[in-house]
Amino acid sequence: MADKKEKKQELCHVSICVVENGYKISCNYESEQSLSQRAGWVPTCMESKDYVEKTKDAVLKRLKEIL
Repeated sequence: MADKKEKKQELCHVSICVVENGYKISCNYESEQSLSQRAGWVPTCMESKDYVEKTKDAVLKRLKEIL
């Protein structure tokens, strides 16, 4: 199933928080709506991914990759 394409996700929100072992980057993505979501039967849901980086330089590098 490696040749199956993933659905396109659009970045909606990015937040950076200071945590005890570095910086936590939280990203929320809105994926393509399913037929039931477009019909209003199911609410739209967000997917989130979290990253932890130890230095500010690593945070900037990760943000460049995300954007």
